[in-house]
Amino acid sequence: MTRIICIVCAGLLSCVAAHAQEGGNPGGLSPDTPGLETAKPAADHSNTQDKLFVRQAAIGNQAEVELGELARKKGASQSVRDFAQHMIDDHGKSGALVRKLGRGANPNIPKELDPEHQAVRAKLEKASGKDFDIAYLGSMIQDHQRTANLLQWEISSGQNESLKKYAADTLPDVMEHLEMAKEQYSVLTSGAPPTK
Repeated sequence: MTRIICIVCAGLLSCVAAHAQEGGNPGGLSPDTPGLETAKPAADHSNTQDKLFVRQAAIGNQAEVELGELARKKGASQSVRDFAQHMIDDHGKSGALVRKLGRGANPNIPKELDPEHQAVRAKLEKASGKDFDIAYLGSMIQDHQRTANLLQWEISSGQNESLKKYAADTLPDVMEHLEMAKEQYSVLTSGAPPTK
């Protein structure tokens, strides 16, 4: 009798485990994620990662544009001013696109720079000449390294196919910006770029 009870209990546990796997909530999906099949959300629906990605990408693009405008005015070298204009152009377009694609995700995007970028801007406003150029390029290196990581995270963890495509299409541009900033930084400092 005890053996029969053990077999029945083992059978019930395996049924419960199988049911949990079939209808469980995959990591990162909100419990209210719609889908045609259980645990298979619609491709155009945004998960939590998508919402966070849109917010962070919008903040980053906005910062690149605003800091680029400052560098275009204050940059000591023409190459830094040209780089700043390139950032304004590319990140202005990229920011508009991510906001458009992310509308359905309903991210909470601030209208002003976040505190971290406000601190960078304040530091840059106090600098001048070659010191400004070095500080600006150093901040661009750090921002583009973070942005590359953010894009890779969205590609691997996001759910919304449009946002994942945006991330995949944007990553090569961000890597190009990163290399440009590193090269200019190296020329100005004759040393290795900063890492964070």
